[in-house]
Amino acid sequence: MRQPENRIEIQAAVNKKSFELNYNGGTIWCEHLDGMGNREQEVIDKFSGDLPRLLKPSVSSRMIINLDETWITEAIEQVIVDGLCEGNKPFRKIAFVGVDRKHRKTLMALQSRTGSFVNFLDDYEQAKEWVL
Repeated sequence: MRQPENRIEIQAAVNKKSFELNYNGGTIWCEHLDGMGNREQEVIDKFSGDLPRLLKPSVSSRMIINLDETWITEAIEQVIVDGLCEGNKPFRKIAFVGVDRKHRKTLMALQSRTGSFVNFLDDYEQAKEWVL
């Protein structure tokens, strides 16, 4: 996994907005936490800031969480799992991009705690296909 090389790349990743994508006749919530290097608190703050919007009933229940080029910590894992579980919103499918095997077990807890289908992919385009 390539890490962002400089402060400008990391700041651009921090400023990248998450959004709902119309794709192949459906919609996908695209949570962009990628390219943030070792900026744990920025990742947590960004996800926590996006939670109220992505938990709205009108927002897609199919989601991609992109963590490519971000160092995943236990704190980041917990914020994601707890945030999605405590929101009481049923998610149909959640695809993670850029998550290595070491971090998959904790994130896989979403499947049993929310009833969502969870998958780990290395390619963003494959993730879009899988969630729809």
